[in-house]
Amino acid sequence: MSHRVPDLPLSSVVLQADAGPRCLVLLHGYGEPTADLTDRLPLIDPERRHVVVVPTAPIDRRGRRIWFRPAGDPEAEAQYVESLVALDGLLGVISEELGFAADDIVVGGFSQGGGMAIGLLLGAGVEHRPAAGFGVCSFPPIFGGIELRPTAASGRRFFLSSALRDHFAPIEVSRNGAQVLRDAGLDLTYVEADGPHEMTDTAAAQIGAWLAADNRLAVHADRWGFRVGE
Repeated sequence: MSHRVPDLPLSSVVLQADAGPRCLVLLHGYGEPTADLTDRLPLIDPERRHVVVVPTAPIDRRGRRIWFRPAGDPEAEAQYVESLVALDGLLGVISEELGFAADDIVVGGFSQGGGMAIGLLLGAGVEHRPAAGFGVCSFPPIFGGIELRPTAASGRRFFLSSALRDHFAPIEVSRNGAQVLRDAGLDLTYVEADGPHEMTDTAAAQIGAWLAADNRLAVHADRWGFRVGE
């Protein structure tokens, strides 16, 4: 399968344009390079089953691209909404220009990127809700003004990897976030890594196994050496 590579919003780069039959949208972390994810594509998608779209966050913060400022900043919530609307629009353009329905798109990322993926699945106003998502060291949105539709993505898959030594939050916060996703009806696979807040080859390989196994991953998580969270 070969796809014409159009100009996409958010300065998006298309990789593996001859792959398929699904689409994978990779979202970088706060001020982090997209290479954190794209350099690990041989682990995330070793069989090249996905056309890969890699956008850049729309907000500049001291020369670094971010999806939103940290919670507590007065601009954080508005920036989160801005980025969520932009990503929703990107999925719409992917559907129109690359021919992938939202049900054929998986969105995931590191840190803030994974948080945006959660927003696309649970946000009340999202028009192009992806089939599934994943996050590494990611948290659900905690802004009071963000309207969520808890059952909007019921039954859709999500993979979440949390770090036991994440300096942004104790592991209990990550576990609480995982429970939020379960309560929303997501088919959640949750694992914990004995490390800091970082994207790793291990996490990338786990994502790759989860993608390849589809919804069977939760049943066979121990096959890939996961530490399944409580």
